[in-house]
Parts: sequence; C-alpha cells; structure tokens
Amino acid sequence: MTDPMREQREQWAITDRGLWLEWRRRDITASRIAALFDKHPHLSRESLAAIMRGSSDAGTDGVPDNLAMRRGRIFEAAVAAAIAEERPQWTLTKADTYHRLTEHRIGCTPDYFVSSSDPAEPGAGLVQIKTCAPWQWDQWQAKPPLAYLLQALTELLVTGREWGWLAVMVMSPSYPVHYFAVPRHAAAEERLLAAAAAWWAEFDSGRLAPAAEASGLAEALDDGSSVDLSTSNQDLVGLLDEREILKMQIKADEVRCGEIDEVLKGALGKARTGWLPGWAVSYATQHRKEILIPAKDIRVLRVRRIAEAEAADG
Repeated sequence: MTDPMREQREQWAITDRGLWLEWRRRDITASRIAALFDKHPHLSRESLAAIMRGSSDAGTDGVPDNLAMRRGRIFEAAVAAAIAEERPQWTLTKADTYHRLTEHRIGCTPDYFVSSSDPAEPGAGLVQIKTCAPWQWDQWQAKPPLAYLLQALTELLVTGREWGWLAVMVMSPSYPVHYFAVPRHAAAEERLLAAAAAWWAEFDSGRLAPAAEASGLAEALDDGSSVDLSTSNQDLVGLLDEREILKMQIKADEVRCGEIDEVLKGALGKARTGWLPGWAVSYATQHRKEILIPAKDIRVLRVRRIAEAEAADG
C-alpha cells in the first residue's frame, strides 16, 4: 500500500542542541500536540504559541522544566534497561534523529526505535518512555493520559513506523513497567493532521486557534487492555491484601520445607533410603525423559503492589 506521507518525511541527525531546539520551535512536536486539544497536562495553547513565536525559552519540551521532567530524563535509560530485560525479543536503539512532516509542520524526537524477533510484530516499531509517581498511577487508574497516547501516535505518523508502545515505569520501590500498545490508527491520525492544519492557519495569521475537538479520541485509542477494578462490587483490595499475606506465608513455608529437606539429605548421605519410627525416607536417583513443550501464547496473572510505603522514600 502506498504511503501518502512518504515523500514529505524528513530525518535529520541531532548533532547540535541549539539547532535541534530551533527545529522544534518551527514545528508542532509530538510531545506538544496534545495542547492543540487542550489535553496537555502542562502546556496551554497560549504557552505553545508563545514558544513558537520565540517569546518563551521554556525548555526542550515547551514547558518549564520541573522535577517530574528531570526524573524522566534520569530514568529513561533505566526504563530502557528494564524493557530489554522484560522483553528480550525486542532490540532497542536510542533515537538520535529529528523527524518531521514538512507539509504539515509536525515533528518528533522519538525515545527508542525497536525491532522485534516476534513474528507477531513485523517491521519497525518505536517505544515512548514515561515515568510517574505511585499517586499519579492511582489517579490515572492504570491508563496513561491521552497526551501520552497522542505523542506516541504522532511519532508513528511522522516516522512511518508500523507499531508502537508506551512504557510507563511507576516510581515505587519495585519499579514496575506497564506497557500500552499504540497501533497505527488512520482516523485518529487524520484528526491530528486536521488539528495541526487549523492551528497553523490561525498561527500564520497572528491568531490563536481554538481548541481542536478531543471527544472520542481517548475511546478510539483505548484497546480495552486496562479496566478500572475499583468499581467492582467485590472487595478486591481486601482480597489482594489477603493474597499478599498468603503468598508470604507460602514462601516462608517453602523456605522452611527446603531447609528440612537439606537436613534429611545430609542425614541420608549416600544411602538410597532411611527409616525412623513412623517415617520412611528415600533419596533415589531418577531418570527423566526429555520433554519438548510446543510454543504457545498464554495469559499470566501477575499482581504487584505499587503503592509501596512512600514514607520509606522520605
């Protein structure tokens, strides 16, 4: 299928920070595009216009630098390392290029490009990395803000990559990473292009464009992979607390059983069997045939406590 954007895509190596910032100033970048819909968590349309006119020196993302952004910069490589550990079928390459659609004046600087050895993920992909505090994750109800999804979708549109993921690390002591698929979405991409065209039409005339219509975008990009369980009529929080206690008990019992087994093995020495009142013990050598298990996809239930005592960090 012919890619209508192919001829206008540009890619430039980033060798100078000042030049990179100038490139960004003349484009609507992926990290700022949510502002066109009034859906950016830190950037208004007024602030975006000031940045693009050169009357603001707010920072690399067009918003004043803050502790959350600093955390993101510091932990980006750590999240990438966690991804490489958890998804060994991916090969991550740090992006060092700026990409743009010349006609639409939309640009992006992706975090990482990805290739996969999984046949279910053919072609080229990318990963957008984010971090958040545990209280933010609770506020999001396990779903990333629309602004982040729009950022990843814009990066796919601008670079022409076939598939993308948003990886969010929660800054609790266990540093869990949550993954959200961001596939190409033609209808949503058309809305991004239309919003950018409306913005530039007003901006070039010295006016501020009204907010683009955002209704339906979040629903269009929701793959149904996350559900808010807090509205369940069952006490799931209580059950999870109970489950955690039971798992700890099971682990403690397994450790103790292992300790007892080692004592018994030591007592038997090289003997095959042993006897004592009321018990028979054996420690025989057994041959197990090789078993080849065919590959298959299975769902695995994992439960991780993410609201881990924040007081421990204080």
